[in-house]
Amino acid sequence: MGIQSLNLKNYDYYLILATSAVLFAIGLVCVLGVWYSYGVFTMNPDWQGTVQYPTYINLMNMHVYPFVLVLLLALGLCIPKRIVPRTSLIKVTACILVFTLVISIAYSIEAGIAFILLMSIAVQAVVLVLTLIKSGALTFDREGHMIQVGSSLLHLGTVLFIFDFASMWESTYHIPVFWVVTLLLTMGLLISFYPSTISRVLNPTK
Repeated sequence: MGIQSLNLKNYDYYLILATSAVLFAIGLVCVLGVWYSYGVFTMNPDWQGTVQYPTYINLMNMHVYPFVLVLLLALGLCIPKRIVPRTSLIKVTACILVFTLVISIAYSIEAGIAFILLMSIAVQAVVLVLTLIKSGALTFDREGHMIQVGSSLLHLGTVLFIFDFASMWESTYHIPVFWVVTLLLTMGLLISFYPSTISRVLNPTK
C-alpha cells in the first residue's frame, strides 16, 4: 500500500480521531503527574527543592514527548490541500520526524521538541497569512473565509501554546507569549463559532 492510497476522502476524519486520542493521552499523563506530585507533596512539602523534583520533570517529559510529537505532526498534516499536495506533505512530515528524532538523540528531548515546534509555528504562520489574504494557494475542506481564518488561528494558537509551556517556561517572554496565545485562541474560537456575525461586524455594508 503506497502513499497514494492514503489520499482518501476520510483523510481528515482519521486526523480528527488521531488528534482526539493524542489529546486524551496527554491529558491522562498530566492528571497522573498531578496525582503523583500531590502525593509526594503531602509527604514532603519542600520536595521541589530536592533531587527528586528534576527526576520527576524528566520523567514527565519522557512520557508526554511521544504524544506531543504525534500531535504536532497531526496538526501539520492538517495544512490546507493546495499549499502542499498531501502525498508531498506526508513525505515532508516524515522527514521532519526523522530530523526531530535525530536532534532529540544527539542533544536532548527538549531540543527535539523545540525544533518541531518552531517548524510547526513557521508553517502555521504562513498558512494564516495566506488565509488572511485569500491566497489561491489554499484549498480548505470547509467553505467560508471566516471559518478558514478561525481554523488557522486555532492551529497557530495551539502550537504556540505548546511551545510557550514546553520551551519558554523559564523565559522572561513566557507570560507575554501566553497572552498572545490567549488572544489567538479566543479569536479563533469566536470566529469559528460565529463566522456570520463576525463577518457582518467587519463588513457592515454587505
